[in-house]
Amino acid sequence: MNSTHHYEQLIEIFNSCFADDFNTRLIKGDDEPIYLPADAEVPYNRIVFAHGFYA
Repeated sequence: MNSTHHYEQLIEIFNSCFADDFNTRLIKGDDEPIYLPADAEVPYNRIVFAHGFYA
């Protein structure tokens, strides 16, 4: 079985588990990973992972 995983799959799984109950979404970033709490501009918490890669 040949299986390829993409970061979009991880985002979809994470968001389906945590977006509604915890108001937190996983976001692909371009720089270093960071947690960003909800604020006046973005109404949900964000976990930004680096360079579109995950392990």
